[in-house]
Parts: sequence; structure tokens; C-alpha cells
Amino acid sequence: MSPSLYLGADIGGTKIDAVLTDEAGEPLAQRRVLTPAQQGPRAVLDAVVAALAELRALAPADATVRGAGIGTHGVVTYPEGVVAAASQALPGWTGTPLREAVADRLGLPVFVDNDVNVLAYGELALGAGRGHRDLVFVTVGTGVGGAVIAGGQIVRGRHGSGGEVGHAPSAAAAGLPCSCGATGHLDAIASGTAIQRAYAEAAALAAGPGTSRIMELAALGDPIARQVVGVAAGALGEAIAGLVSVLDPALVIVAGGVAASGATFWDPMRHAVRTSTLPLLREVRMVRPGLGQAGAALGAAALARDELTLT
Repeated sequence: MSPSLYLGADIGGTKIDAVLTDEAGEPLAQRRVLTPAQQGPRAVLDAVVAALAELRALAPADATVRGAGIGTHGVVTYPEGVVAAASQALPGWTGTPLREAVADRLGLPVFVDNDVNVLAYGELALGAGRGHRDLVFVTVGTGVGGAVIAGGQIVRGRHGSGGEVGHAPSAAAAGLPCSCGATGHLDAIASGTAIQRAYAEAAALAAGPGTSRIMELAALGDPIARQVVGVAAGALGEAIAGLVSVLDPALVIVAGGVAASGATFWDPMRHAVRTSTLPLLREVRMVRPGLGQAGAALGAAALARDELTLT
């Protein structure tokens, strides 16, 4: 039998990552292109298909590319692979029949899911979660996202929004506007955007510094920065504690640019988890991700591999 290869892609508001992997999930080739978001959904589809087709052409003659997985910004119905909701990061993306459109053009089985779901799946299959079947994945960058894997399966829920911890209520965010249009959600207090806004307001600045600079200031002892970061990290820790108490995962993976800032963020986050969860679960493992920048694309390829293996 010829070796089996798999394609994976991650569609974000600014870039598209694509990979060709072997059956073990090891990348054989990678591509990164800019997302033509402002040109509309058709241009984005063209860019994804072109990147995947280019990688497919690199497959050895004795190998067979058996399918493709795609992670995308937005809420996705599964297995239909239709974008049920998306922000203006990808204008007009809502309603895009992504699975069908890419499958028709590539002539391959295609599996489409939310980008954070496939990133979490990649960590389970290839990264920090390897060897486990139950984990909570949280990413903190411009916004707060999340995914839950139980029994080795992504928990998607009825509408495809399972694991969206960023839109869970947070007492610390009471009255604060969330990116979704509601108020009082975790995203409104713990995201990079929220941290910048809170610092600017506390320091009476028209426009505050970026999140990375605020983290640096907090590490240097700046009282306003320490207060803002501590509140954000504590709110995130409380939310994680709730998930841990309900799900009892083997580990929690915390990713994203904000979470990569080190002890300034991690210490108050860990403290909140320990003080807010069930005593039995206070020492739950909390780790950083094991995969690099193309983690979501690798996770998408792994999802396609596993779905095709099961069918």
C-alpha cells in the first residue's frame, strides 16, 4: 500500500497556514500566505485551495494524499463544514460552505472545524496533550478562545460553539462590553484588547501601550500594569477553574500571545485556579502548547487523518 499523506490548513484573518504531513503527523512541507480578507470569501477560498494544491503537487510519486483538514476563524457546523458565524476579521465569511467548496475543487474528502478546535486537537495528537484523552485548551491573544476534548473527541455542542470560554460570564467583567455585543463576558476582561483598554483607562491615557509592553511594565513593578494584568489573569483562572471542576481534565493547555508573557500572567492565573476549583483538582497540570506556529494546520491534518481512519 502506498504511504498516506494529509493536507491541513488554518484560515485566519491575516494569514493562511498550510501543511502536507505524513501519517504520523510530521510536516513534509509548509506554506504561509496572506489572507485576502478584504477581497471577499471567494478570494479567500482561492488562496486556500491554491496553497493546498501546491503542497499536494509536492507529494512523492509513490504516496497518496487521502484528505484535507481545515481550521477556520468563526463558528463552524460539523461535519457539514459551513461557517455559521464569523466576525469582520473575515468579511462576508458567515454562511460560506467551506467543506463543500474546497472538496469540489480538490477532489478530496475535506473536514472543516473551528481554528481553536483543530489547534487543541493538534496538541492532543501531536503536542503537549499527547498520551491524554481529556483536556481543556484556552488561548489568550487579541481575544479569548477555547476548546474542550473529552474521551479523545472535540466537544462541539449543538451549534458548533462548544468550548467558547471567552463568552462565558465573568463577575470581574460585569458591565464591560464584549466583542460579541453582549456585556460581562470573560473576553471583556481577560483578552489582550481588554488589557490594553483597562490600562489606558486606569492611566488616563487616550491610547495605552500594547499588551506586550503592559506585561513588561507589570514585570518591572508598575502598579497600574500589575493591577490590570492581575485582574485579567485572575478572571481567566476562575473561568478555567470552573471548567476543571466540571470536566476533570488530565491537563489544561494555555496558549496565545498574552499567556506567553510568563510568570506575570501565569502566577495570578494559577493562584485563581487553585483557590476556585474543587480541592481534589487544585493541582491540575497547566502547561504551554507544544506545537509551533503551524499548530492549527497540523491539527487539521491530524483530524482529517483520524476521521478517514475511522470511516
